Parts: sequence; structure tokens; C-alpha cells
Amino acid sequence: MARRRKKQDTAEQLVLLIILIIKTIIKLIFRIIVFSFDLITFYTSRYKEKSGNSFIKTYFDKGNYGEFILYRKLIRTFDKKSVLTNIYLENVNTDSTEIDVIAVSTKGIYVFEMKNYSGYIYGSERDRYWTQVLNKWVKNKFYNPLRQNYVHTKAIEKYLSIKSDSIIPVTVFSNNSKLSKINVGKNHNVFQYRDAIKFVKNKERRDIDILTIDMKEAYLIDLVKQCNMPEDVKIKHIEQVKALVGEN
Repeated sequence: MARRRKKQDTAEQLVLLIILIIKTIIKLIFRIIVFSFDLITFYTSRYKEKSGNSFIKTYFDKGNYGEFILYRKLIRTFDKKSVLTNIYLENVNTDSTEIDVIAVSTKGIYVFEMKNYSGYIYGSERDRYWTQVLNKWVKNKFYNPLRQNYVHTKAIEKYLSIKSDSIIPVTVFSNNSKLSKINVGKNHNVFQYRDAIKFVKNKERRDIDILTIDMKEAYLIDLVKQCNMPEDVKIKHIEQVKALVGEN
């Protein structure tokens, strides 16, 4: 009986080991497929050309990767030339402000603030800082993204000499985030990836045109000039933002 039990235990352990190996192989294959898809679309989507970032810098930087995924989703709704990334415009408190992603449409100018965060997100439109809760031991504070995007919309208003009602601010979080504790008004658009894309598609289908095609093309020409800025501009911007946050 003892030998039979040992044989059964050994057989069960072998089956479990085989299942574990199969699961590991499947996960590895899936990751290879995702990696390959990211690599191909990184170049075919013109993201490299617009952002100036290398694939390695994009893939292994959580913030950059989030912007890339958002950009890739948006160009399925808009044509490639109408979606821009890493736009630097003149700012009040720093020499420049960096806008993650912009989409220009006859419905208006979408201004996206991308937060590739997971976990529970807490915050309101009046809070200076919002909170990311990963578990009961890990909580992180980050600057209110609505305030960040407000600065971006004002910079666009000034740069393009455009009215504020032509600008559509959108704050986007990862699909891995939980946004049930976000307290903002109807005028603030805060979504996960999937809902942000639904929001955009609905506006594109239902809203009336507020910009002519000529206006859209002119704004794109002006905004493209502010994309993919030299490295020294980017570094200076990062240093000034860190100094500003430190002062506050």
C-alpha cells in the first residue's frame, strides 16, 4: 500500500510539473507575441519618428510605454498624422510644458494626460495630490493630473490662439487601475484606456464639427513644430519640473 501511494504521489507530482511547464511555455509564447507586436507597431505607427524615443526607452519605461499604447490605440480612430506625442509648449512656471498625446480633429483638439498606473486611484478635482494604493503597505502620492492637463490646455490655447471650448482634456489611466474613488465633475474626462477610446469614438460619431478641415490642418502644422524637441530641451524641462515640485 505504501509503495502504491508513493507511486501515486510521484505520478501526481509529475503531472503538476508538466502542467507548470506547459503554463510557463504558454506565458513565454504570449510575451514573445506581445513583444513582437509592440516592436513592429513601434516603427510602422510612426511613433519613433514623432516621439524621438528608442524602442528600448519606450518598452522599458512605464510612462513612455503607456503613452505608446495610447498613441497606438488612437491612430485606429484618427489618421496617423492627426495624433502627436511629446509636444513641448511655452509654460508660465517653467520654460516649457510637455503634453503626452494630442489628437486633432474637426470635433476639437483632444489633450491626453497619460498615467500608466495600476492599483486603486483616489482623488478629487480640488485635491493638489492624488493617491495610488497598490496594497495596504504601499501608497504613492502624485500631482493631480487634472491640474497638469489644465496647464497643457492653457498652453495650447495660447500657442494656437484658440478658444478653450475647442479643447477636450482627457486623463487616461491603465486598464489595471481602479477608478471608483475618483470624485470629479462632468466636465473632467477621467477614464481607463478602454473607456477613453470609447469616449473619443462616441464624440467623433455624435458631435458636430467645430473646426474646419483647413483649421485642423493648420493647427497640425503648428503643433508638429513642437514635437520631438532636442534632448537638451527635454532635460531642462525635467529639471525645472523637479525643482518646481520640490518647492511645493
